[in-house]
Amino acid sequence: MLFGRVEAVAIPSDDTGLVRITVFLETGREIKVVREEPLPILKPIDGPRELAWHADQYAQETIANELAVEGWEVIGGSDIPEPEAGAVAKSATYAVRRVGVDSWQ
Repeated sequence: MLFGRVEAVAIPSDDTGLVRITVFLETGREIKVVREEPLPILKPIDGPRELAWHADQYAQETIANELAVEGWEVIGGSDIPEPEAGAVAKSATYAVRRVGVDSWQ
């Protein structure tokens, strides 16, 4: 069994109607960018909280789609952190595991 954590960040995109999302998977052995692309804005963005909400929505979508296909499943999660002035908007942190994987590979 292999454990990890998933987080996403969101920044405004130069393209109207899009937000740039980057989703990371950290396993202790490596940090892997799972997804990095401009994606549609799901609701109006009036500040850092909405950016963080977008990061969280796309983190969940990535776990449910891309990572689930690889055998990853969520086992816990935090709240979306309160955005700090000048910081990048972040999603909640999701603890994940991958069953059937030798952690010593």
